[in-house]
Amino acid sequence: MPTSSSSSRTLPNNLHGKFLHITDIHIDPHYQDEATIKSGCHRQAKKHHNKKKRKGKLAGYWGSPTSGCDAPPRLANHVIDWIADGWKEEIDFIVWTGDNARTIPIIPCIGNNDVHPHNQLQETVNILETYSEMWRDFIPADQLPTFRQGGYYAIDVAPGLRVLVLNTLYFYDSNDAVKGCEKRKGPGHDHLEWIRAQLATARRDRARVYMIGHVPPSERTFYSSCLDLYTDVSLEYRDIIGGHMYGHVNMDHFTVLQKENNNNYDCDPTDDDDDDDVQVDLTMLKKSDLRKQYKKVRENEPAVVIHVAPPILPVYNPGFRINEYNTDPSSADFGVWIKYTQYYSDLNEYNNKHRPELEPPQFQIEYATDEEPYNMKDLSAESWVDLAKRMTQKGSKKSKHLWKTFKKNMFVQT
Repeated sequence: MPTSSSSSRTLPNNLHGKFLHITDIHIDPHYQDEATIKSGCHRQAKKHHNKKKRKGKLAGYWGSPTSGCDAPPRLANHVIDWIADGWKEEIDFIVWTGDNARTIPIIPCIGNNDVHPHNQLQETVNILETYSEMWRDFIPADQLPTFRQGGYYAIDVAPGLRVLVLNTLYFYDSNDAVKGCEKRKGPGHDHLEWIRAQLATARRDRARVYMIGHVPPSERTFYSSCLDLYTDVSLEYRDIIGGHMYGHVNMDHFTVLQKENNNNYDCDPTDDDDDDDVQVDLTMLKKSDLRKQYKKVRENEPAVVIHVAPPILPVYNPGFRINEYNTDPSSADFGVWIKYTQYYSDLNEYNNKHRPELEPPQFQIEYATDEEPYNMKDLSAESWVDLAKRMTQKGSKKSKHLWKTFKKNMFVQT
């Protein structure tokens, strides 16, 4: 990796200070519009077609939010084209956090549905060789041997700005092929040693680092040994880590890791290994462990904040995220995550058009972190802890309104 420092850093003239985060596309080539939801959006209704359509039991042309169906190819292609048309001249790179875009550097990582059987990845398997060929244009040449061995790599997206692309399947407790991170020379332990070495190098180089992966760290997703070590190394190097960005869970939220008593919560309320998309009733969420975790977060103590972006897959409405970071080469804050803007499209609005094929979905701003109601001055861990506390103040109408808005955004306006 090239070394860089704030005093000698020379940046490209076309650096915009923005990058895109997309996740979980889940294309279904067998999707059929107006197929029955019950069939997984694969088979046409044999009878009562109009009645079922009125009742919302048939697949929409652009996708079927809250149905459990995957994305039709037309939606995935349209979203990528829409982003490219509007943003390709304004973003510096793309982070793509797993589970399956054109002159912009793309940084992909492996998701649990990118391997077969899904969730299962052994220490050395042919699938990594296959992905190394598929992603050869995305992964730096000097990182290909590391990727072929472990499915992870590091990449400099600008002088002094680095992304560590993790293979969270080696930490994922649904991966029966790997049993945690305690075993020395095991894939999970080796991966964490690699992370530590990369962060030490980045600190020496005075580089800012973003950590990206598919399955977010939590007590419900990671083996406990892996979660403890991930938390330890993230806290140790929190001065250079710009953010932790993940996908997988399909809901827009953040969680907080602290040294002890994480009270960490993963929004997927199922404990099975099938990773099926699930629907969560809002009344249940009011009493959820997520809000309890926010209440229990200890202020004025070091914290690691894990960010989970909503997917393009229309579990709810599809969305993407435009992030902004500091590009002042002379500043000690170069690379610091400043804000993001979340975009979404109301698919049902476009599905209900008279000729939906002629009026493709448009995207609009759902919220921006520096505007009402969040009003965050930056995206530091301290600011997220402050937001968690502001959303859980007992007896405060303002706090209740903020939490209500957060829940609505979590399910992308469905």
